Amino acid sequence: MEEEKKAAVGVDWAEKAPAAPRRRSRKKSAAKGKPKKPAAPAEPKQQPAVSDTPETPAETAPAPLQVPEAPDAPQPDTVPMMLPETPETASETAPAQPEAAEQPEQAEPAEAALPDTGADETAAAEPAPEDTASEDTASAEPEQPAPDADEGAANAPEDAPQEDSTEEDAPEKKARADTIARTAQLSIAQIMAGLADTPAEDTPDAPPAEPDSTEEDTEEEPADTLTQKLGRGVTGMLRWLLLVVLFVLVIACGGVAWLYHNATPDMLPQIKATFDGQELAPTAYKWHVPIVGSWLRRTYAETLNPTPAELALPVSGASPDLVVTPGGYSAQLTITDAAGESIYDGSATGFRSYRFAENGTYDAKLIVSTSGTPADEATVTGTETWQFRFTVSIKPSIQLATDSVAQGGVAAVRVGQTLGQDAPAIKTTLKNVGFVKAGSGWICYLPIPWNQKPGNIDLEVSADGYTETLSLSVRAGSFSYKDYSKTSQMAAPYIGEDDAPAAVSKLFATVDDKIQWSVGGFVQPFLDSFDTPLTYGMTEYAGRSYSERGTNYGYGGRTSTNVIIRPKNGKGSMIAPASGRVLLAKDLGGLYGNTLVIEHGAGLKSIFYGLASLDVKTGDTVKQGQLLGGCSKAVVAEMRIGTVPIDPLAVWRSRCDGLKLY
Repeated sequence: MEEEKKAAVGVDWAEKAPAAPRRRSRKKSAAKGKPKKPAAPAEPKQQPAVSDTPETPAETAPAPLQVPEAPDAPQPDTVPMMLPETPETASETAPAQPEAAEQPEQAEPAEAALPDTGADETAAAEPAPEDTASEDTASAEPEQPAPDADEGAANAPEDAPQEDSTEEDAPEKKARADTIARTAQLSIAQIMAGLADTPAEDTPDAPPAEPDSTEEDTEEEPADTLTQKLGRGVTGMLRWLLLVVLFVLVIACGGVAWLYHNATPDMLPQIKATFDGQELAPTAYKWHVPIVGSWLRRTYAETLNPTPAELALPVSGASPDLVVTPGGYSAQLTITDAAGESIYDGSATGFRSYRFAENGTYDAKLIVSTSGTPADEATVTGTETWQFRFTVSIKPSIQLATDSVAQGGVAAVRVGQTLGQDAPAIKTTLKNVGFVKAGSGWICYLPIPWNQKPGNIDLEVSADGYTETLSLSVRAGSFSYKDYSKTSQMAAPYIGEDDAPAAVSKLFATVDDKIQWSVGGFVQPFLDSFDTPLTYGMTEYAGRSYSERGTNYGYGGRTSTNVIIRPKNGKGSMIAPASGRVLLAKDLGGLYGNTLVIEHGAGLKSIFYGLASLDVKTGDTVKQGQLLGGCSKAVVAEMRIGTVPIDPLAVWRSRCDGLKLY
C-alpha cells in the first residue's frame, strides 16, 4: 500500500511539474529569417530486448499502438510526459529521452522486460491534462514501433534492485505494467512530435508532408491573370487549328494528286475538220483539262507537224466548204496567197460566202478553240491548229444548149460559176453580144442568120484561164418562097434586114443583163386571128421563068427577116410577148409609123412597126401580157439578138431551143 501511495504521489507531482522545453520551439526560433535545413536521417538502431527474468503474461508489454499517418495540416505541439525525478533515478531518466527520439519510425515493437525495482521506483506519474492532446495526436500519426525493453530499462533507475517477479503480487505487477505502458505511449508521442519537425526526405518510407506554414514563410506564386489564361487558350486553339489545317492539306493534296493522275489524254476533245470534202490533219494542239474547278488544270500540248500539210486534190469550186465537227467551238481561218498577202481572215462561218478570185496555190491556218463559261467550269479549254496548203484549180463548166441549130434559130453557150468577176470570152464567126450574167454563171446567145451556111462552126470559150472549143452544127431552115409575075405586087409593107431606121439601129447595141423571159418565156403578142403574107426567111421572086419557079435559090429575089401580120378583122390589140424594158415608143412616120422597141435582156429585142396606137412610152417596164397598143391593117414584127434577126414565130411558139437556156 505504501508503494501505491508513493506511485500516486509521483503521478500527482508529475502532473504539477512544469513541462520540459520542446525542441520544436527551439527549431522554429532558430529558423526565423532563413530557410530551414533538413536534418540528416537517423540511422535506425536495433537493440535486442534483454530481460534477466523470464517473461510472464503479466509482465508482457502491451501491444504496440497503431498510429495513423500524419495529416497534411501541421500537428500541435506535443508535451512529453516527464517522470518525477527521484534522488535515485533523476540522473538516469533524463538521458533516455533523446535516445528514444532518435529511434527509427519503422522499428519493430519489442516487449519491455522490466526489472523488479520496488514500488517507489516503478511508480509512474499520470499524464498531465494537456498531454491528452498529445495522445490524440499520436494516435492520428502513422504507426510507429513501440520502445523496446532496453529503452524501458534505460528509463528505469540503474541501481534499482532486481526482484523476482514471482515474489510480487499480481496487483503490483499490473500497476507496474500499466505505468510502463503509459510511459511508452508518452515516449512514442515525443518521437512522433520530433518526426513532424523532420523533413519528408529524412523518412523515406513516410509520405511527403507539406511544410508547416507556421514554421516557414514561403512565397506563393501569383495567380494567372485573365489575359495570361486567354493567351494560353488562344495559343492552344491555334495549335489545334494548325494541326487540323495540316491534316486537311495532306488529304487535299492526296486527292488532287489522284485527280491529276486520272486526267488522261482520252479527255481531250475529238475535233474533225474538212476542207472542200477533204479531211484535215491537225498540226498542233494545247488543251487544259480541269482537275479542281477552273483554278487547277492539267495541260496537254504537242506539235504534230511543223510544216503545212498539202491537200491531195485541188479545190474544184470557187467557194469550197469548211466544216468543223462537233459544233460549239470557235473556228478562225486565215488564208494567204503565193505572195504572202492575206486574202481572207475571219470566222469559218463567214468563209461560206467567200469566193476565190483566181486559181493558184494558197496557205491556210485553222484554229479551233474554246474558252468555256463561268457556269460550266469543268469544260476542257484550249486550242487545236491545222495548217494546210491547197491549190485552187477551178475549171468552169462550158456547155451548148444544143449541138445543132437551124437557120434563123438561136444557139446558147452556158458557162458555170467562175472565180473572177470577168465575163468569159468566146471566139466564133457567128455574131453575138457576148456573155451576160445568168444566175451563178454566164450565158451567151448566138443568133443564126437565115443565110448562114449549113455545117459545123467552132466555138472557142475561155473562162478562168481555161479554154474549151465547142462545135456547133448549123442546118438549113425550112423557108418558103413565092414567085410573082412581072406585074404582080409583092407583100407590103416590107422592111428588110438593112432597112431599119437609125432610131432603131442605134438600139441594137443595148444589152440588159437581166434575162426577163426566164420567167414565163414568150407568148404570141397578137390577141386576134391574123394572116402572115410574109414570114421569116421567105423569098419573093418576080419575073422568073416557069422552069425557075420550082426552086428557091435565093437569087434574084428578096428574103424577109421579119413577119407581116394582118388581122383578119382589120384591127386588133397587141400585148407584150415577154417582160422587158421599153427602149422606144414613138411614131417614126412614113413606112415605119408607130414604132415600139422592147429589150428583153441579153440583147434580145422585140420590134414592131406600123402600130395603130401606143399604150406605153419609152422607159416603161412592161410585164408579159401587158397591152402595148392597137394594130393596123398590117404590122411588121421583128426580133433580133444584137444586129442579127431571128424567126419571131419560132420564138413565140416556143420552138427556139437556145432561148430555153438561161
